[in-house]
Amino acid sequence: MMLALRRACIFRALVFMAFLPPPQRAQDPAMVHYIYQRFQVLEQGLQKCTQATRAYIQDFQEFSKNISIMLGQCHTYTSEYKSAVHNLALRVERAQREIDYLEYLREADACVESEDKVLAEKLVQEAEEDQRIRMLLNASCDNMLMGIKSLKIVKKTTDTDGSWMKDAVSDSPKVYVFIGPRNNTVWEFANIRAFMEDSTKPAPRKLILTHSWQGTGQVIYKGFLFFSQPRDSQ
Repeated sequence: MMLALRRACIFRALVFMAFLPPPQRAQDPAMVHYIYQRFQVLEQGLQKCTQATRAYIQDFQEFSKNISIMLGQCHTYTSEYKSAVHNLALRVERAQREIDYLEYLREADACVESEDKVLAEKLVQEAEEDQRIRMLLNASCDNMLMGIKSLKIVKKTTDTDGSWMKDAVSDSPKVYVFIGPRNNTVWEFANIRAFMEDSTKPAPRKLILTHSWQGTGQVIYKGFLFFSQPRDSQ
């Protein structure tokens, strides 16, 4: 830059010398003074140009420095923005997974609620059915067997089929025994002890029926025997 300024000054001096007066007029004091002033003006212009050039160079250096600083800050901000965007993407992905999990839980709860509702409806239906059966039984029977508390062996026999019972409503101690799956004979014992002990007297009385009974559907009610007859004897 300084070399260019020197060349410009030399060029101006040469141009100025080209316009100098002839030698015979070179001794004119006014002309010499004029030339001297012109040189001073040129020097002042060159100084201003040099100062402006230096100021321009300094400003350009400051500008370059500021640009470098700003570029560094841009790189820093770019890294920060990339990190922030990456973190945001991770958070969005995590939120999406949580939303999917909540949706799964909601569907699972809906399925459980549906199953619970079906089970509750089934239990209600079973309870209504039990109540209906109880009402039917209560409407047809005065007494109903609710359960068996314990098992007690009263008597052992060699027959695999048969039954024994007492009068359902009478206070009579008599016990009636039906032996076999089908017969027309009923054994009458005086009491439960006579039925349990074979050696106890009096001996059982053998009752011969006019019709045969079958199965174990017999009942003694107020001194009367009710039983099911075989189909071939009806």
